[in-house]
Amino acid sequence: MHIQKTKTLIDKLQQLPPERIGEVEDFIDFLRSRGYGRRQTTETLQDFPVDHIDHWPEDLGLSRDDLYGDDGR
Repeated sequence: MHIQKTKTLIDKLQQLPPERIGEVEDFIDFLRSRGYGRRQTTETLQDFPVDHIDHWPEDLGLSRDDLYGDDGR
């Protein structure tokens, strides 16, 4: 399947005017510079900064009323 897709892309490239091939090459370089196609989740999340301050209080309520109060609404 991968070989067929590669051949299809080559056919499409050959049909482009010469001035457009440079644009395709620039786009491919852009994708490669972003690491497109790599598995980034593990690499990125490992370096993600995490601040651990303390444990959540057991009686902490996260409902809207607990956070903001009702104030007559």
